[in-house]
Amino acid sequence: MTERENHIATLEDFQAAHELDRRVERVVLPKLGKAVLMRRPSPLWFIFRGHLPQSLAAATFSPPSAEDLAPKTTGDLERLACWVTELLHEVMLQPRVSLSPGPGEIPPDLIADEDLNFIIRWAMGEVTSEGRDDSSAGDLARFRGE
Repeated sequence: MTERENHIATLEDFQAAHELDRRVERVVLPKLGKAVLMRRPSPLWFIFRGHLPQSLAAATFSPPSAEDLAPKTTGDLERLACWVTELLHEVMLQPRVSLSPGPGEIPPDLIADEDLNFIIRWAMGEVTSEGRDDSSAGDLARFRGE
């Protein structure tokens, strides 16, 4: 009896359900001035990587200070670089971002600092696709696929 016949979920079932919940958005990067295709990670993506979206962290814990967030060691800096690279890989759909770029892919170091900061803020729900500040919304509706 196959997995489909006994009604046991498969990897493909989970992947298909996951993709349905994620809306692709056309976003113009502020410095580049051109559009890219991106989709926001789910809150669980952040949780599994140890970095909560600001609105979720604020609702759960007291907000960290800028000193708390600053890398203190080379290990902290390496973890931050790895996290940013994973975030770019998760968020950017076109063009794709890769440390070993192939056709149609770009390395992360080609992304201007202003655009990188925008992408991170966008992924965390702090700015809208139009670039408007959305950090004062105070809720997690933007992560619910609404």
